[in-house]
Parts: sequence; structure tokens; C-alpha cells
Amino acid sequence: MKYVDSILDAIGNTPLVKLNKVVPSDSADVFVKAEYLNPSGSLKDRIALKMIRDAEARGDLKPGYTIIEASTGNTGTALSFVGTQLGYNVEIYMPEGMTRERIRIMENYGAKVHELSMEASDEGSVAGAEVEIGTRIKCLEVERTKPKVWWARQFSNPSNTEAHLQTGREILEQLNGKVDAFVASIGVGGTLYGVAKALKSVLPDVKIFGLEPASARYALSEGYTRVPGTGDDVCGGIIEEMLNSGIVDKVVKVSNKDAIAMSDRLVMEEGLFCGISSGANVFYACKVAKELGPGKRVATVLPDHRDRYLSEKKYTT
Repeated sequence: MKYVDSILDAIGNTPLVKLNKVVPSDSADVFVKAEYLNPSGSLKDRIALKMIRDAEARGDLKPGYTIIEASTGNTGTALSFVGTQLGYNVEIYMPEGMTRERIRIMENYGAKVHELSMEASDEGSVAGAEVEIGTRIKCLEVERTKPKVWWARQFSNPSNTEAHLQTGREILEQLNGKVDAFVASIGVGGTLYGVAKALKSVLPDVKIFGLEPASARYALSEGYTRVPGTGDDVCGGIIEEMLNSGIVDKVVKVSNKDAIAMSDRLVMEEGLFCGISSGANVFYACKVAKELGPGKRVATVLPDHRDRYLSEKKYTT
């Protein structure tokens, strides 16, 4: 393997791993894309780089600007990593109650982290589209009142989805164009939508499954696409476009308990040191694999590294 000119060049092209021990017998093969091996520890490195580079090309982001974003952790970490590497100041607005590790990682990259109070979920799992509303409203306020600020707007930024077209293309290449189903948790929707677009462009019959925490108050599986009372400035965007497109065959709920249990199995049985959303993805991918049966292929992603869940295990989208 030859050297890269910058750590940013190490983003993407993650390995695809066939699971051997956690998949039930008489099932389809399940393959996981180890996105937690991206430099800052999650698949959000892909969108951070794409969103920043596209904003620079449009002239929306210039030297001396501050990048801001609302995040429960991974996008904030990725923007902290990519943004500071490219010479920008980065400030992240997080809902209160996220694990301390996430804040420490962002601060180590040089970002400033602001925590805003939020209403905790009884079950422990967190639907990002709900808990980030307050932090998005804050970003909107900052954007309107401070000069030289660029709000990444991951929830509606087309560069988010576009970044994951490449993720989908990598999966197609790694599986020689044979994929029967794809499963992924829905945070702001970019991963599922981007990969689904790439897969469907080549394999129109591939089945696409979206996942959400069982505790979601405004569940996508129940017909919601946004939190009532919010507008396009803070909530409309990728999720609504994706669900209206019909590209997703089914959205289902996964409990915090099932996500944690499978993530623990992935670490101990498969040696994959991934986070709790990875457990949710694999938990449901195994269900799909059982339904499809031998000879089929199910793909999913391991979104982030377990290092951000060491003090508390929580299924966060």
C-alpha cells in the first residue's frame, strides 16, 4: 500500500467484511462495511469532507470562517477533524446527555463544543432528528447573527447524500455487483439514501431497509418525516426527500437492548470494535438474511467506533 499525501486521503475505501459467527444458520450471507475505520472513527468523515469541499467550491466557505453544526456526535467529530485540518475554526452544538467521550474527541481535534439541554428518552436510545432540533435552532440563530459562519446543515445538505453514492459504489465493487438487500439506520438519512441510490441504479430489485430507535417519538415507520411544528430551516431535507422517493422498502424500529446486545457480539465474536448503531444494523440485517435464505447477500454498514460508547451504551441515530 503506497503512502497518502494527507490523512484526509485516507477517508473512504473501507473494507467489507463477511460475518461468520453472528448470522443464523440457513441464512443469506451478511457483509458489513467497516466505516468505523475512517480516520476520525465514523462514516461521517465522508460527508464532512464532501460538504466542506463543495461549500468552498461554491464560495460559501472561505478562509477565516467558522464551521458550525448540530450533532449528536459523529458528524460533529468528523467536522472537527476535517475542518481543523483544512484550517477552519469549528463549533459544534450538541444535545446534552451524549457520552463524554464524544465531547473529548471533538475538543482534542480543536473544536469548541456547546451543550444544550434536551429531554431524555426513557428507553435510552436516541432519534437524532428529534433531539437535535434545539441545537439546529441555535445554529440558525448563530448563522443569522454572526458574520463569517458556515452552517453545514447535514440534515438537508445534498453533499451528504452525494458522499454516500461513493459508499454504495464501493459496496457494489466489493461484492461484484451482487447485493440483494441493504440495511442502515436513519440518522439524517444521507447514508441510506446515498447508498440506496447507488445500488438501485445498478440493481433495481435490491431491497432497502431503514432503521430507527424504538423510542422515536415521531417515528418514520409511523408516517412522520419531521418533528411537528418545525420548518425546513431546521428539519426538512434528506429524510423527507428519501421517503417521498419510494426508494426505501421498509422502515422498522430496533430496540436499544437488541442494538447493544448485537454490538457486544460483534466485538467479542467477530472482533469488530464498532458502536451501538452497528449492532442495530447487524441485528436487523440478520433478520433479513434469515428471510432471504442461502445464496443471497445482505449488506450493511458499521457506522462508528466503539470508543465513543465506553461510558454509556446508547443506540443513537
